[in-house]
Formats: sequence, structure tokens, C-alpha cells
Amino acid sequence: MRQSVLFFIFFAISYIGGGVGMLPLYGHSYQGATNLSDSLDLFRDITDIRNQVKRSVNQDTPDPPTVVPQAISQPIDTNRFEVQKTKTRPVIYLPPVNPLDSVYSRKPNGTLLLPPVLYNSESMRGLTFRDTLFYDPLFLPMIFTGEMLPRDLSFYPPKDTASLGFLIPQEKTFAPQLRHLDFVKSVRRQYYIDHPDQMKYSVAYFDSIPPIIRDAEVKESFNPLRELIKPQSTFSLDAPNIEGVQIGRKYWVFSGDHSLQFSQYFFSENWYKGGTNYVNIFNKHILKADYAKDKVKFNNSLEWRLSLSTAPDDTLRNYRIGDDMIRYYGNLGIDAFLKKWSYSMNTEIKSQLFNNYPVNKNDLISALLAPLYVNAGIGMRYELNKSFQSVRHRQLNLTIDLAPISVNYKLIANDKVDIARYGIPEGKNSLLELGSTITSNFKFKYNQYITWTSRFKYFTSYENVLAEFENTLDMKLSNYFSTSVYLYLRFDDGVPPNEKYKYLQINQSLTFGLNYKW
Repeated sequence: MRQSVLFFIFFAISYIGGGVGMLPLYGHSYQGATNLSDSLDLFRDITDIRNQVKRSVNQDTPDPPTVVPQAISQPIDTNRFEVQKTKTRPVIYLPPVNPLDSVYSRKPNGTLLLPPVLYNSESMRGLTFRDTLFYDPLFLPMIFTGEMLPRDLSFYPPKDTASLGFLIPQEKTFAPQLRHLDFVKSVRRQYYIDHPDQMKYSVAYFDSIPPIIRDAEVKESFNPLRELIKPQSTFSLDAPNIEGVQIGRKYWVFSGDHSLQFSQYFFSENWYKGGTNYVNIFNKHILKADYAKDKVKFNNSLEWRLSLSTAPDDTLRNYRIGDDMIRYYGNLGIDAFLKKWSYSMNTEIKSQLFNNYPVNKNDLISALLAPLYVNAGIGMRYELNKSFQSVRHRQLNLTIDLAPISVNYKLIANDKVDIARYGIPEGKNSLLELGSTITSNFKFKYNQYITWTSRFKYFTSYENVLAEFENTLDMKLSNYFSTSVYLYLRFDDGVPPNEKYKYLQINQSLTFGLNYKW
């Protein structure tokens, strides 16, 4: 009797151990003939050896074959199992359905059958088992990310692109991969909508995990392109030992403008109006030196003009001097409290270099330091420098010197020069006048080829007036050739008047020649 009982116990344990051991492998749950209310009763029924022995003794039919259920479209509650009662064999429980079964089909071994596009892609060739680890969100646990709207959401009707062609076939671009990513995201969005109760995790619970910015960070960091662009030989990129030179600030700025122009006239002997043949040469040189440091400015300008022409009508000389002038103008200023204004002191010195005579006469009209003009004043200066953005190379430069207290001095250093011609009282060779002076220098560069330069000076001793208005229009034909129109108007009521022009004096010229600036 004891041997019979031991035999039945051993048989029950073997039967239970074999059945229970196979359950995790095949994914099926075991159920007895009784109707159990929950999984705890099922566990107790399986572990009850006495009931198992009785069930084995009373069983008349062999074990039923394993039935593989077909996937259903909706998942079932895994915590509650429904019992199917039979008379002769136990009921087999259906496992929960994977939602991916409705998207992809499975191979005989149970793995998912992926679309061919994932196998035929060039990027999937030559991969090892390590490379095929799942990182696609489609095969990862469902975590709610909050992305409920598609990336191509639009409230406008889609454009008709059927008639448009492609220069590159779509399969040769990233279009298949992009379509697959959109498909994966659409599946996840649809799963969020259909099964909100299955969402156990959200990205809000993973704040401590560093976010993955790009999908490429999950992949293996090996990049085959690095081996292709790897240099075959390396060279030293160390900087050579070069001694640096400290460049000091430049406070002086120098510039110059030089012109050499000429004109020529020829008349035949039988010209109906007659005429005099002559050649005229005109040269102009302007040198500038400007100093600026902090609030101190010192501007200097030295100008020399000389015009020579042949004199066939003059029996005493072969040449004639038309325009001879050397002039210095300087301004020393300190910035004032107003913008573009400065406290200034200006000085102008003007004379000539050569002797000048009338035609067929030896009466000296002018010479070096005869006359000599000196004007100095204290006041304020206004300076404007403007560049026009609408037109390239267009610039405007304007300076106005206001000297309410100024001195004007005249000197005739040659006794052969007529003193009365320059408004100096008889018996003296100099004249000193106190008054006020206004000096303005204007330069307008219309474009790269046309420049208008103007100078205006007004001095009054409150008895006499001296005004000068000087204009030059330069028209460049090239970098070295230009044409100039020059007009010099002068008004001086301190000299004897002329019968025709009274107190007005005019000097005008039109020249063509070389021009150089630096």
C-alpha cells in the first residue's frame, strides 16, 4: 500500500512539473476543470497535490494536443482569465495579443516580418547581430511623448504634384526612410488614441534621464567616413616664432593734390579776325597735414598756383605770368561741449613768388611779399563730414570758421610796387585792420568723377569789406586725366575802383591735363 501511494505522488509531481515548466516557454496558462474566480485560486489548484492525483486517476482520455490560438484584433485583460469548460479535456487560455500583429505579420519562428524596404536599404547591408539591436520606436515599449499632431499638419488642401517629375529617383534619396518614420509615428499616435489605458509611462517621469537629441546617438559611434578622409601623413601645425610688432596710433595724416594742365591757341596770319598764338601752362599743388588726438585738432593746408603763357605781343618778355599765388591756412581747435563744434584759432598767409609786369612795360605790379596778406582770428569752428548711402562715392565736407575777433594785415615789401593799388595809405607800406572774419571751405564729391570745391572768405573792419569766393569744378576722365573749370571772384572796396568792374575782380580759366592725388 505504501508503494502505491508513493507511486501516485511521484506521478503527480512529474505531471505538474512538466506542465508548469512548459508554461513560460509557450506562453499558455494552465486551468483545471473547476471554475476559478481569479489567478490566486488557479495557483492554489495547481499546487494542491491531492486534487492533482485524483484528477490523474479519474482521467480517461489522453492529453489533448497543444492548440496555438490565432491573434485577435483586440487585446484582452491579462489579469482576468475567462474559463472555457469542457467535459473531457482542459481548457486552453488565449494569450494577450501584441498590437504589432495587426501591423506586421510573423515568421514561423515567431519573429516579426519587417517590410522589404528595411532589408533592401543600403544602410542595412553588412550589419552584424550587434548592429541589429532594436532602437526603432516601433519595437520599444509604449511611452507617451505628447506628440499627437503630425509634422506635416496643414489646413490647406494638398498640392497636386503628380505632374511634377523628379531629377533623382525617390528610392535613391531619404524619402523611404522618412515615410517609414512618419508611419512609425502615426502608429504610435493611433495607439495613444485607441489604448489610452495602456499608457503606463510618460516622458514626464524620466526627467532624471538625459534626453537623446538625435537618433544617431543611439547607434554605434563608428563612422566609416572617418577612415576615408584620414590623412596619410601628418604635418606640424605649430605657429612659427614671429616677433610681433606693436603698431602705434597714427595722429598725423598727410595728403596731396597735384595738377598740370595746359591750353594752346593757333591763328593763321590771314585769320579774318586776327589773333595771337600762345601756349598756356597751369599747375596747382595742394599739400595737407592734419593732426588729431583726443580733443585736439590741427589742420594745415599749403597751396601754390602758377600760370605761365607765351607773350608774342610783348616785345620786352617772351612769357607772361597769369596766376601766381602761394597760400597757407591753418586751424587749431579743441572740441567744444556741442557736437561738431570746437574752439578754434585760424591763420591765413598769402603772397606770390615771381614778379609780374604789364605788357610792354617795366612797371612792377606785384612781387614776392608784395603784397603779403595775413589774417588771424579766434572763434569757433563747425565741421560736417557726411557720406551718402544712396549713391556710392558721394561725400560732403564742410567747415565754417567764425572769428568775431580777427586781425587783417597787408604788407608791401618792395618799394617798386605801387602801394595805392592795394589800398595802403601813401607814405606807408603796411596796413593793420581789426574786425571779424568768416571763412568757409566746402567740398562736394558728386560721384567718383565729378568734384566741386569752394572757398568763401568774408572780412570786415566795419569800414571796408573784403570778400573772396573761389570755385573749382574737377571732372575726371580717368585716374590721371581731368578737366577743370576755375572761377575766382573778389570784392575789395578798400582799393581804387575800376571803370568797368568797379570793386569786383574776376579770374576764370578752363584747363585740361594731368591730375594726381595721394
